[in-house]
Amino acid sequence: MICFIPTKGRTTTKTYKLFEQVGIEVRHFIEPQEIEKYNVPNKVSIQENNKGIGYVRNFMLEYARTNNLDWVLVCDDDVTAFGIYNGKTVKKDASIWFEILDKAKKLPFEMIGINYTQHAWHEKTNYSVNKKFAEVCVLMNVKKIHWNYRPQFNLKEDRDFALQTIKNGNGILRFNRYWFACPDVGSNAGGLQDMYKAKKDEESAKKMCSEWNPFVTLKRKGERLDMKTDIKALATHYKKIVK
Repeated sequence: MICFIPTKGRTTTKTYKLFEQVGIEVRHFIEPQEIEKYNVPNKVSIQENNKGIGYVRNFMLEYARTNNLDWVLVCDDDVTAFGIYNGKTVKKDASIWFEILDKAKKLPFEMIGINYTQHAWHEKTNYSVNKKFAEVCVLMNVKKIHWNYRPQFNLKEDRDFALQTIKNGNGILRFNRYWFACPDVGSNAGGLQDMYKAKKDEESAKKMCSEWNPFVTLKRKGERLDMKTDIKALATHYKKIVK
């Protein structure tokens, strides 16, 4: 297992240290215009500037395929902690991913995720199959994935990819009691913050509704227009395992 961290505008990112501390190798994927500004290990130039998050994610997928990598952990550059909920919220280290990998290897799913720390405590089940998204920090079985990210859904490209995974593969397993910590979407300087401020995510939400109708619909969350996805209904439609 190796960890890929795409990063933009966050030259002081320390997320990689979470993985280094437990012996997980890391690669940072950085635009050429910024690569010299980063003082992080194992920098990989993504060859193009300002091509969008879908381009970056596809570059990482192709890098993994070209280098004959099997299990790849893809993690956002602003993740700050990992842990588990076992009656109380307990902070642990990134070694939880070794436990998760051991379980994932025995199962058919292409994407394996964990929960947000603020939600892990109220989950009713230890895991979900094709019922919830896997995002922010996701273990991927690259050799089983023959589809790509679609840049026309940038800012929702990870959710589109997840739905493609259910449609085209075995789908998503999420361990609900394991958790990660990170800032709220669009609240952290750098990354995709400018695009969120320009409400580009709302444009992508509308495109997702058109692409995945009737399983994706628009929903207002405060001042933001977002999307609501009935993942279980989509999985049932494509005759994938739902328990």
